[in-house]
Amino acid sequence: MRSTAAVLGAGAVVVLAGAVVPGVVAGTAEAATNGATDVTFTVGGQDGPLELAVPRTAPMIWANGQGDVTGTVAMSGVRDRRSGTGRSVTVTASISDVTNGSTVIPRSAVTYTASGGTMGFVSTGPQTLDSTKAVVGIARHNWPDVTFHWTPSLRIDVSDGVTLGSYSATLTHSAV
Repeated sequence: MRSTAAVLGAGAVVVLAGAVVPGVVAGTAEAATNGATDVTFTVGGQDGPLELAVPRTAPMIWANGQGDVTGTVAMSGVRDRRSGTGRSVTVTASISDVTNGSTVIPRSAVTYTASGGTMGFVSTGPQTLDSTKAVVGIARHNWPDVTFHWTPSLRIDVSDGVTLGSYSATLTHSAV
């Protein structure tokens, strides 16, 4: 009888396994009625820096007999990626005295004019650079990542006479 019981036990297992399989297949035919998806994105420009880009050199040309030296500095720019609304940007300029090593032209003889401003960047007009002066800026903008451009021009008064030679100075811009 023991052998008969073992055969019946094995038959019961087979039947039980057959009963479980159709139930599992029937359960997968049902569709979900809800689900969740995580959505993520980044808004560019938030909490970024204020960046200033100015040219490394600005060669000027003087023609014999002229009372001033004039020239255009290559386009300059400010990129504002700071967060917040109603942000303002002001660019200031200053210059060292202009010298050739023996002759000094005071910085008060230099006039700076910003032109060609983009995106609402506004020039303050011609500024004598006897001290640091605001030269261009924008008040209360809300763009998250924007670059403003302008083209500086310089006029250096040499009407008091200067000696011949190559002159140089350092023009410094700051953005706040």
